[in-house]
Amino acid sequence: MAPGNTQRLLVIPARNMSSFLSGISDGVHLSNIFMPGTHESMALYGWPIANCQNSNQCVLSQLQGGIRVFDLRLAAVNGTTLTSYHSIISEKVLFSDIIATFSAFLSSTAGQDECVVLSIKQEDNGSTVTDGVFSALVYQEVVGSSVSGSLKGKGVTDATTGGQPLPPPSPTKESLLPQSLQDMWYLENRVPTLGEVRGKIVLFSRFGDGTGWPGGLNGMGISPMIWPDSDPNGFSFVCGDTTFQMQDWYNIGSISKIPQKFTIATSTMITTPSLTDPTSSINHILPMSFSSAASFPFALPGMVANGIGISTLGYMGVNQRIFQWATDLLTAAGSNALQVSSLPKGAREAEVAGAVHQAPPNLQRVSGWLMMDFFDEPTGLVPLLVEINWMNQNLGVQSLAGSQGWGQWLLGRNK
Repeated sequence: MAPGNTQRLLVIPARNMSSFLSGISDGVHLSNIFMPGTHESMALYGWPIANCQNSNQCVLSQLQGGIRVFDLRLAAVNGTTLTSYHSIISEKVLFSDIIATFSAFLSSTAGQDECVVLSIKQEDNGSTVTDGVFSALVYQEVVGSSVSGSLKGKGVTDATTGGQPLPPPSPTKESLLPQSLQDMWYLENRVPTLGEVRGKIVLFSRFGDGTGWPGGLNGMGISPMIWPDSDPNGFSFVCGDTTFQMQDWYNIGSISKIPQKFTIATSTMITTPSLTDPTSSINHILPMSFSSAASFPFALPGMVANGIGISTLGYMGVNQRIFQWATDLLTAAGSNALQVSSLPKGAREAEVAGAVHQAPPNLQRVSGWLMMDFFDEPTGLVPLLVEINWMNQNLGVQSLAGSQGWGQWLLGRNK
C-alpha cells in the first residue's frame, strides 16, 4: 500500500434477509425503504439471451435472500393459463404456483411481517389475447387465490421452491389462514405504509385496461399510466400522494455503456428530503430503477450484470459497481458513526438521538426499488443494499422506531 493511503474495514450487523422488514416500524412509507428487487424474476432459463437470474434462484430463494420487489412477465397460454415468459421463451412456471409460494412465505414465521411488491406485465402483447382478456385472467387468479384451500397442492416446483416443501404457517397465522388469504392482496392505487401491507402482496400493474376488476384501473393496485421504452433520461408518474422517479434504460448497445448505465441506475435511487419533512411523511418520492440491460449481441444480460473476465483484467459489470457504490455509502456513514462512538457516553447518546430526529442540511436519502439481474452476484450484494435502510435511520431520513441501527449497535458495543 502506497504511503499515505488508508483502508477502511466495513462491519455491519448481521441481519436475517428473510425478515429484515420486521425491523422497520409500521409507519414508514414504502418510498422511504430501500427494497432490493429482481428484473425478469422468473427468467431462470434461456441462456444467454433470455436468462436474467441464476437457475438456482427460485422464488423462495429470492424471498429468503432479501428480494422484496418482483418483476413478473406472463403470457396466457391457449388464451387461458397464465404462465411466466420472457419474450417468446416460456419460463415454465404457472402464475398460480408463484402466488402459492408468496402466500406460504408471507404466512410463515419468517415472512409474516414482510411484504412483497409484485409487478405484472403482459408478455404476449399483439397475440390474440387482448388487454381486456389478460386483465380479466389476472383478476380471476387474484380472486381465486383468496379463497381458502384454493392454493392447496400448488407452489412446489423447481422454479418456485427448488422442489422443497413450502414453509409452514406461523402459529399466529395458522388459525387465521382463511382470513389472511382473503387479505393477501393490496389493490389500492396508492403507495402504502409498511404497516398497511405486512403479510401482503402489493400489486403493481403494468397491464390491462381494468376489464374485469370491480374498481377498474383504480382497483388493480399501483397502475403507472406511462412507461416510455428504454429512455435514458428516465420518467416519472404520480400515484396518489407519491411521485415515482423511474429509470428503465435497457437498450444500451454494448458493454461500453455499462459505466453510464450504472451511474444512471444508482443516481435514480437518490432523493433530497425536505428539511421540514426529513422522513417524507408528506412529500413522497419513490425511486424505481432497473440496473438491468440487454442489447444483442454486444450486451447480453449476464455480460451487463457481471462483466467480462475478472474485475482487474476484464470489464466490471453493473452489479460489482453497485456493490462498491453501496460499500462506499456505508463506509462513509459508518465512519461518521464511529466518530460518535469515540465520544463520552452521555454525548454519544445525545448525538445518536439528534441524528435520528433531525436531518442536516443538503442531506440525501437513498431509497426505493432497485431491480437487478443475477442479484446474487457478487455474494453479499443484497445484505449491503438492505443495510442502507439503517444508514438512512442514522442520518435522520427514515424513521425506524424500535429497531437497531448502527448508532444503537455502536452504543451497545461501547457501554
